[in-house]
Amino acid sequence: MSCESRLQPMGARVLVKEDKNSGVTQSGIEIAGAKSEKTNRGTVISVGDGAMLEDGTIIPVKVKVGDRVMFTCFSGSPVKEKASDEEEYLILNERDILCKILPEDEE
Repeated sequence: MSCESRLQPMGARVLVKEDKNSGVTQSGIEIAGAKSEKTNRGTVISVGDGAMLEDGTIIPVKVKVGDRVMFTCFSGSPVKEKASDEEEYLILNERDILCKILPEDEE
């Protein structure tokens, strides 16, 4: 079973698969150390129920599975389904998401 179906964020949190730097420029030059740099962009894998107000009202999360998002630097908690997994995800608070990245045909 994949990580996407086993990790479910709680409250106003979002599970994101972060984009990885390729470490190669468009002209084909490899940049040392660029692969380890954070991109602050990713794809929403799963969302929580939303934030709960004091009166018990739930405010749903404003992003959905499949949305491409940009988030703040140094935000989120890295998680893996199992320690041996190479695939790593981020659990972000919804407030750390800066914007959705719209597909080019929607601009």
